[in-house]
Amino acid sequence: MKLSIIIPVYNGEKFILRSYKSILNQNIEDIDYEILYINNNSTDNSEQIIRILQQENSQIKLYNQTKQGEAQARNMGIEKASGDYLYQLDVDDQTFPSVLNRMIKVLDKYPEVDAVFGKMYKTNKTLATINIPSDQTHEVLIKEKPYWGLKWFSDLGSVVGEGAFMHRRKVFETIGCYTEELPIIGTDLAFDIKLGMLCNIAYLDTYIYLYFKHDISLIQGVKKKMPRAFMVWPRLVKEHLPFYFSHKVPKRFEILLFSQLFQSLGRQITFTEGITKRFQLKKQLFDEIAEVEIPLLIRVYLTILVVFPFSFNRKIYGYYIVPYAVKRIPSQKPY
Repeated sequence: MKLSIIIPVYNGEKFILRSYKSILNQNIEDIDYEILYINNNSTDNSEQIIRILQQENSQIKLYNQTKQGEAQARNMGIEKASGDYLYQLDVDDQTFPSVLNRMIKVLDKYPEVDAVFGKMYKTNKTLATINIPSDQTHEVLIKEKPYWGLKWFSDLGSVVGEGAFMHRRKVFETIGCYTEELPIIGTDLAFDIKLGMLCNIAYLDTYIYLYFKHDISLIQGVKKKMPRAFMVWPRLVKEHLPFYFSHKVPKRFEILLFSQLFQSLGRQITFTEGITKRFQLKKQLFDEIAEVEIPLLIRVYLTILVVFPFSFNRKIYGYYIVPYAVKRIPSQKPY
């Protein structure tokens, strides 16, 4: 089979038909493909709607993932997929017309490329109510590893969602799937940075999908509940730090990793109320990265932040202490 389209679903009854119609508008009638819906414990009518679609389209498959989580749903889709190429779309998003066909052609033409990605269009409108953006050339730019991994790690604003990617199956067989221990914020980003570090990737200057911004989005809900200072820590500790210790990485990756680790330590401490809680948090965070040799300067200034968590002190720590310490930190690896 040529292409597997994976669509995780959690309470997506309002969006299923809309995203499904955008898939039908892909000019892939002559390609052997399948659509895999992964129902992740929906409590609305999502499953019933998908079963109705199955009666109309034999290429649709439905699986139920009882383990809750975005990564768990994505990983089941990857496991069940039969295609040589895999494409993932969140149920509340939409693909622009004929873009999957364009991505397939890139992977067909460039066998040395492991994945291709394009542009994301973020809006609170639907595909039917916007004009297709004109700032696209459809040109292909190929970069060898670890170009995109370092770029995405250093500039989160340049990251696009999974709906902008198409992967060869061998990508997941080589580097693994999505880390299920991570919260919903950071799951995709953690995988994409690892992808960019280990794989050759092509950029297609084309709008691939519409990211639909709305209040009932799981990600938007998490962002409202959790301060950003606490969002990045799990990704750094559970994904990037183990990757650092298990792979040979360029110095740039090491600098980015420890800069972000130390910055996150300071932010979490200063955004925690109560000196006792700050001391407890500091100890907990240090325990979570026990394998890291934290510079004395960082340790001392974090103690200062515990006692005096003022904005002025936090800025000194972020702008001066962390960059100074990271530039002088010895390699944390035994080789």
